[in-house]
Amino acid sequence: MAETGAATASKRRALTGAVLLDLAVSPLFAWDVFTDSLGRDLGVSHALLAGVFSVGLAAFMLGVLAGGRAADAFPPRRLALIALGGTVLGLLGSAAATSAIVLFLTFGVLVGGSTGLGYATAVRVAGTVASGRGLALGLVVSAYAAGTAVLAPLASALLAAVGRSWTFVVLAGVLGVLLAIAATLVSGGVPTSRRPRDRSVRPTRPSRPVIALWLAFGLGSAPALAAFAQAGSLAGDVAVVTLAVVLLNLGNFVGRLIAGPLSDRIGRRAALHANSALLVLACIPLALGASGALALAALLLLGIQYGALSTLTPAATSDVVPAERFGTTYGLVFTSWGIAGLVAPVGAATLAPQLGYDGVFVAFLVVATGAWACVLAFTRLTRSRA
Repeated sequence: MAETGAATASKRRALTGAVLLDLAVSPLFAWDVFTDSLGRDLGVSHALLAGVFSVGLAAFMLGVLAGGRAADAFPPRRLALIALGGTVLGLLGSAAATSAIVLFLTFGVLVGGSTGLGYATAVRVAGTVASGRGLALGLVVSAYAAGTAVLAPLASALLAAVGRSWTFVVLAGVLGVLLAIAATLVSGGVPTSRRPRDRSVRPTRPSRPVIALWLAFGLGSAPALAAFAQAGSLAGDVAVVTLAVVLLNLGNFVGRLIAGPLSDRIGRRAALHANSALLVLACIPLALGASGALALAALLLLGIQYGALSTLTPAATSDVVPAERFGTTYGLVFTSWGIAGLVAPVGAATLAPQLGYDGVFVAFLVVATGAWACVLAFTRLTRSRA
């Protein structure tokens, strides 16, 4: 009984550290808060600054890919400390930046890559717990969404009070402290499922269920990722742009939080099918050209679907691979999110002048159907594991 109590305490400590870690590595999606100030200070266009965000997305994806593999072999504490160093240096470099090129290197490459490493480490901690894995992942990945929700208004207030440079300095200090606390809470030992020099676990090609999940994650994320970039246009009214963004982010947080424990109760495959149905339901009003309250409701549903998929994907990955390969495999699956994040927003903005946003979401309905087909394939391929 004492050992069980100790194990439970250790699990709670590690998950608390993982939650704080994901909370602290969320500045990337608050980037748009800084663009007006940076544009004035550096005399550069918003289009060029949007490129910094794109580089950050790519670096984040690569950070998750490399971080997942590293998290299978090295102590979470060591990786959290690396994320701490990279994030703080990147933010301090952004404070001192005198050109857009410096921002590409500091915020784009350094902050993007370091926070991707931290995200992968936190997800690996949650994705390898012995029980209640869906709940653990829901708590950890929802912390990432919550971090952005808190960080954006904080940064906005700081920009008005102390200016761009000191805002980045203050954020570097606050996030550095959070990451230091997270590093002390997560384990300092090598993952028990794999030792750094253990050559018994050899790399293998992704299995068919993993490939199906890779496709489902990328296709299922694309409509929401486009909506995050075009929320105002989809709402159909300039006066409700802020509300549209808030509803998308609120849905993202709620979906992440509830999907994990729900999937523990009803099963991962059933939850993935429900998520696919929700995606189709959310896309239909937007494909029909809805505006006003109906469009806002569709954006809220789209945010919930995207957030839920962000939790269900690592949970489903953990169900079909052994713990010693979870980080590496999830890093590979996550690359589909990165591709969708680079292609979907640009594609939607390019096609909208010709097709209108209703036409764009007709295309996304086809994408959503394809995502559901991939979930169906995943279900069939994993039926024998039930």
